[in-house]
Amino acid sequence: MNNRISRFLKYMENEGIKKVVVLKKENINYFLGKYFTSFSALVFEDQAYLYVGNLDKDYAEDLFNFLEVREFKGWKDLFNGCDGVEEYLPIAYLKYLEKDYKIISKKIKEMRMIKDSEEVKNIEKAAKISDKAIEWIYKNLDEVRKMTEIDVVAEIEYIMKKHGSIKPAFDSIVISGRKTSFPHALPTNDRINDILLVDIGAVYNGYCSDITRTFLLENKNTEYKNRDSNLNIEKTYELVYEAKRYAEEHLKDGISARSLDCMVREFFGEYKDLFIHSLGHGVGLEVHEEPRISCRVSDKEDVILKEGMVITIEPGLYLKNHFGVRIEDLYLVKKQGFKKLSSAKIPKY
Repeated sequence: MNNRISRFLKYMENEGIKKVVVLKKENINYFLGKYFTSFSALVFEDQAYLYVGNLDKDYAEDLFNFLEVREFKGWKDLFNGCDGVEEYLPIAYLKYLEKDYKIISKKIKEMRMIKDSEEVKNIEKAAKISDKAIEWIYKNLDEVRKMTEIDVVAEIEYIMKKHGSIKPAFDSIVISGRKTSFPHALPTNDRINDILLVDIGAVYNGYCSDITRTFLLENKNTEYKNRDSNLNIEKTYELVYEAKRYAEEHLKDGISARSLDCMVREFFGEYKDLFIHSLGHGVGLEVHEEPRISCRVSDKEDVILKEGMVITIEPGLYLKNHFGVRIEDLYLVKKQGFKKLSSAKIPKY
C-alpha cells in the first residue's frame, strides 16, 4: 500500500466513511502513482481495490502489484454500500447511492495541492520537455516567420512527443497578430506576423507543464490609441515582464494566493483593466487545478501558499483587437521563495 492510499484510508476512518468510489481519472492516477488511461474505478473500503474491464485486468495487475485488481461487473455492485463520492459524480449514478453520503473531493484536492518529491520530478521533466519546444522557436525565428500558426503547432507537438511527452497538456496556443489580444484563441492557417504568443504544455507520467512566451517580431511601436496614454507593443511587453518579476519577489510559503494576484494588478496601475485573467493556477495531474491565484476568490476560497505547491505565474495585458502579451513560468513554492521549474529563456526587447 502506498502512502497516498494509507493517508486517505485514515481520513475515511476519522470521518466515519465506510466505502468511497473514485471515478475521476486524475484522482485515480494520483492514488496509483502511475498514468493509466483505460477505464477504471478505485474503491476504498478496508483497503483500496482497482476495478477495470476484463480486457485490461492482466495489464493492470502487472502495473499495480500493491493493491488488488478486480474485474468490473456493473455499477450497482460497485456502488453497493458506498457512502463517499466525488463532487464530479455523474447524476446517472445517484440512483445507486444510499440516502446519506459524503462528498470527499475537498480532501483529495487538499492532498493533491502539496506535491511529493516524485510528483515534482514528473512535473519538472514535463517542464523540460516544453522548454525544448520553446527553444526550437528561438533558434528558428527566421523560419517561423514564414510558417503558419498550424505549422508551428505541428512542429512544437512533434518536438514534445519526441522528448517523452504523452500528449499536449491542453490545446496548444500558437497565435499571432491581433489574435494575441484574445488569451485563448486557437491557431489557424494564418501566417505568423508582428507578434507571436506561444502557450504550450507537455505531459510526462501523467503530470503537466505550462509555459508561455511572447515574441515581438516587427512593428514594435504599433500604438493602442484608445487610452489617454498610448501603449505600444514594446512598452506592454516590458510591463508584463516586470510584473512577473514583481510577483516572483513575493512568491513564497505563507503568502495568500489572492494577495499575490492583487499585488500584480496594483503594479499595472492605470493598465490593470487590461489584465483580464487570474495571475496563475496550480498544476499537476491537471494543467488547471487548485490553488487558484486570483483576487476574485472569496475569503473562504483563498489559499495560503505552502511549500510543495506547484503553480504558474502568468501576467498578461490584452489590448482588444490590437495585440496581447503574456509570459508564464512554472514554480515550486519553497519556504523561502521558489524553484522555477520551467527554464526557457525569456526574450528581452
